[in-house]
Amino acid sequence: MASFPELSGKLHPEQCAKLVALVTSDPATLAPVRTLKDELRQAGISFAADEFERLLLRSAATIGELRIAELPVPESVRTRLREEFRFYTQPPGKESFDAGSYLFTTGCQVVSLRRFPAGPMDWEVSGFPRSWLLRVPKMDLPRVCLFLARRLGGFHPLFLIHVARRPKNRSLLIEKEVLRAYYRMVRSLELQPSVLGIMASAWFHDPVAAASEPHLACLSRPYLEEGGLITTAGPAAPDSGFLEHNIARKEQLESGKLIYRIGLALWPRREAIAWAGRHPELED
Repeated sequence: MASFPELSGKLHPEQCAKLVALVTSDPATLAPVRTLKDELRQAGISFAADEFERLLLRSAATIGELRIAELPVPESVRTRLREEFRFYTQPPGKESFDAGSYLFTTGCQVVSLRRFPAGPMDWEVSGFPRSWLLRVPKMDLPRVCLFLARRLGGFHPLFLIHVARRPKNRSLLIEKEVLRAYYRMVRSLELQPSVLGIMASAWFHDPVAAASEPHLACLSRPYLEEGGLITTAGPAAPDSGFLEHNIARKEQLESGKLIYRIGLALWPRREAIAWAGRHPELED
């Protein structure tokens, strides 16, 4: 099977770093990875299952890891980022890292320093797509546009929140861990003056979902109680997460009794930083 010595002269860490930096959630961005894998196989180097992808992440991580100390994030985030590097370069268990899998895509984002861990949630630097305005309820549109213009000050850059990989996402049910994750993100926001605020889009930010699932209400609390905004943007797709490990919700959806929408949450920079300043007890 392949190993780093076999790949020397054919695949360098700098090349790997450039390759993984191209990978996004768009399946088309995986084409260069698959092409290189095929080229190496044709050159006589064989790989078992996802071995090539694991080697690619491990090699790219040697470049990204050197930059962690320079990142404008607090030490609590750097510590978690190094833990993520260890997971993606020395993964336990039998998870698949095949190109196209969730873990491979997320791993590419992590080792190329585009996705950052905060606890049960991660974030990346992104922006509010203008096309989303077409999905906001018409009655809510003036309020959202005014908020974007006056409170956020624009559409980008924003921290876009994601649910963390398993099993880290289990602590989404623990309010203190959720608030600590927000705190780490806000302290990172404070160190990056150009970022306008924090944004999230998820079914659990739908006010209907928050009311029916009180154990998830803490995820929306900063937006509702600390100067943010929540609106909705069309129905939540069945694969958006709300059916995961929940037979009751699946039965309700199939019977037409359950309709969740995607909740759009926005939190301006100034209000978020002010909130963090009032909660030093959340510091690691």
